[in-house]
Amino acid sequence: YFFSMHDSQQVSRLYVLTEGLKQGSLYPRWVDLFGFNYGYPLFNFYPPLIYYWGALFHALGFSFLWSVKLVFMSGYVIGGIGMYLLVKKLLARSIDSARYDRVIKASAYLAAVLYTFFTYHAVNAYVRGAMAEFFSMSVLPFVFLALENLRQHLSVRNALLFSITFALLILTHPLVAFPAVLFIGAYILHGLVLHRHKRLFTGYHVLGGVLGLMLSAFFWLPSMIERKYTLVDSILLKELASYQIHFVQPIQLWFSPWGYGGSGPGLQDGMSFQLGKAHIAIAVVSLIGCLCALFFFRKKAREGNAHIFSDFGFFFTFMLGAIFMMTEYSVPLWKTISFLQYLQFPWRFMTFVGLFISVVGAYGVYFVSKVFPDRLSHKLSIVLVIVLSLITIVTYQKYFRPQNYLKQTDAQLTSFDEIAWRVSRTSFEFVPKGVITKKSELGTTILAIDESNINRSQFNISDGTADVVSVKNEYANKVFNVTTTTGMVFTLHTYDFPGWTAYIDGQKTSITDNNSLKLITIIVPAGTHQLRFSFEDTGARRVGNWVSLLSLVGAGTYLFIDSLKHKTTE
Repeated sequence: YFFSMHDSQQVSRLYVLTEGLKQGSLYPRWVDLFGFNYGYPLFNFYPPLIYYWGALFHALGFSFLWSVKLVFMSGYVIGGIGMYLLVKKLLARSIDSARYDRVIKASAYLAAVLYTFFTYHAVNAYVRGAMAEFFSMSVLPFVFLALENLRQHLSVRNALLFSITFALLILTHPLVAFPAVLFIGAYILHGLVLHRHKRLFTGYHVLGGVLGLMLSAFFWLPSMIERKYTLVDSILLKELASYQIHFVQPIQLWFSPWGYGGSGPGLQDGMSFQLGKAHIAIAVVSLIGCLCALFFFRKKAREGNAHIFSDFGFFFTFMLGAIFMMTEYSVPLWKTISFLQYLQFPWRFMTFVGLFISVVGAYGVYFVSKVFPDRLSHKLSIVLVIVLSLITIVTYQKYFRPQNYLKQTDAQLTSFDEIAWRVSRTSFEFVPKGVITKKSELGTTILAIDESNINRSQFNISDGTADVVSVKNEYANKVFNVTTTTGMVFTLHTYDFPGWTAYIDGQKTSITDNNSLKLITIIVPAGTHQLRFSFEDTGARRVGNWVSLLSLVGAGTYLFIDSLKHKTTE
C-alpha cells in the first residue's frame, strides 16, 4: 500500500528521473509528462538528491512505490544516527569525558529519540509528504557534526568534509539550506570568538563553505539565474503561498490538534505545529540542570567545562531563535531579508527547532549527572534516558501513521493521465513565464489548460503539408524526418525555455513561441529534412557544471591522497 499525503508527486518525480537516466542523461534537467505533457525543467529547479537516492533503491529491484517509502524509512535511520554522533561529539569535549562515557552515550541516545519522534518529522512524512524537506532533517545533523569536527580539529580534510555535507544539504532542499546558513554562520562566529587561532579558524571554515557552494553550483547557480523565466515568483510568493498567512501562533507550539489538513492564517490550520509537551518539558529541565550544574560545580570544574555551558547556551538560543522566526514577531526580518519569502511557510523553521531542542534535551542528562556522585550519576542518567525515551516514544508514536492507506501500483502512479493531468494540475510553478493562466474558483492563479488540452501528440503542422516520421523522442533530444513540398510551420508540443535549440539538417534555426502556450515553433522550407530539437546547457548551466566538476575532482583527489598518507603513517 501507499499512503495519502499532500505532495503526492514523489513516485512520478522518481519515475521521470529514472527515465531520464535510462536515456543517457546523467542529470536530466528537462522532463516530459509534467506540465500537461508539454514538459518543463523540473530538476533545473527542484532539488534532485533524494530522487537519486530513490533511483538507487529502484536499481536494486524495488518498485517505484517502495523506493519512495524506503527513502522515508532510511531518512529516519540516517537522521537518528547523525543526531547521536553530533551530541556524542559535542559532549566529548568535556574534560572528564572518559569517566562520563556512558553518560555521554546515553545523552546522545536520548537526542536521537527526541529527534526521531519530533512531531514535525511525522508532519513531513505522513501529512505533507514533503520528502525533500523530510530528508533535509536527516542531513542537517551531519552538517553540524562536520562543523564541530572542524572546530575541534582544524584541517583541510575536515573542511572538505564540511563542504560535502553542506553541498548535500543544498542538493536535498535549498529552502532549508538557505536559512541553515544563518545558523551555520552564527555557529562559526561562536567558535571563532572562543578559538585562539582566529585567522586559521576563519580560513578553514571559509574554505569549507565556499567549496560546498562550488560542489553544488551545477544546481543552485542556474536555478537562481533562470528562475525569472518561470512562474515561480508569481505562484510561490503570492496568494495562498504568501508567507504572511502562515505564521504560527505561540499557543500552537504547546497545543495544536493533530490533523492532516493544510496551513492557514491564524489558528485556521488543519495540521499541527506542536513542539511536543515532552520535548518542551525536557528542554526546560535541561535549562534548570544547566543552572544547577553551574551552581554545584567547583570553580575548577566549571572553568574546565566552560565550553560545554557555552555550547548549551548557544543551542538553547538557536532553538529560541528558530521558534521566533515562526511567529509574527519576526515579520520585520521576513520583510528585510526578502529571499526568506521563498520559504513560503515560516513554520519551515520547525526543521531547526527539532534539531536544537533535541540537542538541548540531551545536555540536560549530562548536567543532571554532574550534580550527583559519579557512580550514582551513571546509573541515574541511564535510568533517566530509558524513562524519557519511553515517554517520548509512547506519547508520539501515534502520530507516525498515515491518514489513509491507498491500494495503488506503480502502473497507476506513473500512468500518462496521472502525471500529465492530476500531478500537472497541482504543480506548475516551473512552467515558462508567458504561458496562458487564469483564476481558479479560490482566486488563485492556475494554467488555462483543462483535461481536453492535455498534450497527446508530439507536434502540429500548419501553413503547409508534410509527411513526418518521429525518429527519436527523448526528454532533451527529439528528432524527426520530414518531407514537405510546400514548406510548413512545425510546432513542437514542448514549452520553449532557455536551452531549447532547433536544427534543420544540422544547421541551427530560429525558434519562435508567439502562441498562448509558448510552444517551440520553426519554419521548415520545402524538401526533405531532418529536424532536431535539443535541450542544451545555457551559460549558467555550463559554468555551474564545470565549477562543480572541478571542485569535486579537486576535493576527491585531496581526500584520496590524504587517506594514502594516513595508511602509510600507520
